[in-house]
Amino acid sequence: MAVTEITSPPVTAPAAKHSAVSTALPPARGQSFLRLVTTELRKSLDTRSGRVLVLAILAVAVAALTWQLTHMDAGPQKFDSYLGAASTGVLLLLPVIGVMAMTSEWTQRTALTTFTLSPRRVRVQLAKFVSAVVLSVVVLTASALLALAATAIGGAVSGDGASYAGMGGALAGAYLSTALNVVMGAAFGALIAQTAVAILVFFIAPTVWSLAGPALFKDNANWLDVFSAFGRIAERDLHGMVPETLTAIGVWVVLPTVLGLWASSRREVK
Repeated sequence: MAVTEITSPPVTAPAAKHSAVSTALPPARGQSFLRLVTTELRKSLDTRSGRVLVLAILAVAVAALTWQLTHMDAGPQKFDSYLGAASTGVLLLLPVIGVMAMTSEWTQRTALTTFTLSPRRVRVQLAKFVSAVVLSVVVLTASALLALAATAIGGAVSGDGASYAGMGGALAGAYLSTALNVVMGAAFGALIAQTAVAILVFFIAPTVWSLAGPALFKDNANWLDVFSAFGRIAERDLHGMVPETLTAIGVWVVLPTVLGLWASSRREVK
């Protein structure tokens, strides 16, 4: 008796395809630059040191305006004088926020988490720069509103009225000089990556040059005097020193920014 061999039909490609279970994940979507900026802005204010620093800046502005109101000059009270007093704390302390924004990942050892979620380091660093500038604009706007109110109060108390002539130019100069100052602080933070050291270098290096430069190089020291450059920008009058102003900004702001981005993109993540 013959035995009939029973063979199973071959599995065709369509059958194999239908029987397979797909485990593919949907494609990952990258974070938008705006999302990175808002995240970095929130991180700057989430820490106690960031909030205290912003409150300290506003407190310094209130103290300076109070002093201005108790030592009023004769004649109409000028808005630009009150704005200059209110922005003193902004120019002095606000760049520290830029420094801390750039060094936080390295000093708090969160770089591995941050750059795992957002591997493109330069993009993250640029978001930090933008968030620092945005925060400076917000804080300076608050200080300008305080200056506006103080000008009106001073005009009413003195009886000579208030003068708002050149208000637009004064605000433009204050915003531009403040933004450059904050970018300079952030650049030093990106380059050095240690908060305390970066803050010390940021304050000491240009100060030493502004004090020692004129004694060593006479008028040629203006080419690297960034504080004088910021002052001319704030006053909206470069005094015929356009090359000197651009050179100082290039050396103290642009060059550290470029070197800081380069260093951050190659720094070892632990």
